[in-house]
Amino acid sequence: MSPYKDKEAQKEANRDRMRKVRGNTSGNTTQGNTEKVTQDNVTQYPSIILALTDHRREKLEKVYQSLKDHKVETLVRYGCYGPTFDVVGELLEVTQ
Repeated sequence: MSPYKDKEAQKEANRDRMRKVRGNTSGNTTQGNTEKVTQDNVTQYPSIILALTDHRREKLEKVYQSLKDHKVETLVRYGCYGPTFDVVGELLEVTQ
């Protein structure tokens, strides 16, 4: 049995709870997006930027080379909405 006697009150409580869970961020999850902007106008860069400058770079280069050898670098993404590995390869070349 629901603790709410009114369905509207329950809907409003659910909306408030989801707002708290989701937080105050808003971002575009379209393909090729390289940054996320919060409501405070602070730019947060995705994990690919960190991986290019981190100790994971060597592993990332090996993964890219393997995908390139199999000619599937345009089909595989870095993360769920991240760039495809052909873009990651370009970023690896630029940041050497």
